[in-house]
Amino acid sequence: MEEKETLTVAAIVLGAIILAGGRYFLVNGKADAEERRIYLVTALVGAVILAAAVIKAFVWGF
Repeated sequence: MEEKETLTVAAIVLGAIILAGGRYFLVNGKADAEERRIYLVTALVGAVILAAAVIKAFVWGF
């Protein structure tokens, strides 16, 4: 596997893990508004990383 392919796959996996973790704690942190905001931002960052890596993989290839 080339270095670019490895980077793309790592970004997809990392983005999915960050998104899943942010969503998990967002659902469980219903009581505190500040906690919900932090986990919402975390989930959004994960979603952006995942979306960018997937778009890069499909447009320019792995």
